[in-house]
Amino acid sequence: MEAKRLKHSADKECELTAQGMLYLEAVLCFLLTGNAMESDPLTERASFTMYRDTLSLIRYISSKFKSQQNNSPESSIHNKLAILSLFCQSLIYLKLFKMRRHEIKESQKILNDYHQKPAQATTVQPEGQGTPSLSPTPSPAGSVGSVGSQSSGYSSGELANRGAASGQPQPAPYVSVPLNVHNAMAKQNHHFSLLLSCHDLWDQANALVTDKHRDFFIELDEKLGPLTLKSSLRDLVRYVQAGIKKLRDL
Repeated sequence: MEAKRLKHSADKECELTAQGMLYLEAVLCFLLTGNAMESDPLTERASFTMYRDTLSLIRYISSKFKSQQNNSPESSIHNKLAILSLFCQSLIYLKLFKMRRHEIKESQKILNDYHQKPAQATTVQPEGQGTPSLSPTPSPAGSVGSVGSQSSGYSSGELANRGAASGQPQPAPYVSVPLNVHNAMAKQNHHFSLLLSCHDLWDQANALVTDKHRDFFIELDEKLGPLTLKSSLRDLVRYVQAGIKKLRDL
């Protein structure tokens, strides 16, 4: 498999720039493999794992090419590799989000149905506050079974009121939800974190395309068309392949 061959070559490469290019080429091959798996009913579900594992690899690559501020030719190449890898990460996150679209809709329906009903808040009593459990004791009058029921004016909320006066934490309101709703919330939180990561990484990449890198990406845009959040993974592969070739020719 070409992707594994490139990755093994990158593992053995000692020169940082060459290693980064090999790793990035391996990522592109893994993406093409995932794309092929996606179109086959037998491997369609496994393609999600392929994309997710590829994302882990490219995050490792990106950690090697943090944006550098010096003006050396090597630094310029590293910055461009960092930008290309950020574009890759962004579109992979978006792909993972889209592949869970059916599940997202199901979870959203559960949440929408739940939120149609009015919520009833409950108060949590902080530990150590509230009415203490007291064993029955004889009252002075001999007719009262517990301190809490004496006619001395003591009420069950007295300790909580004392807590408020002394600056202790007050009871926090909460809403209990059915387990299936909680699970739907957890799933949506995970799914929308994928979408958030996509946009965040895309913005990071664009922010790094400063004046000294702009011509490089303008030339790629003119040759292959601009890379956008609507670009397919195949578009991404072609764009990054052309970028790597251009960097090797510098």
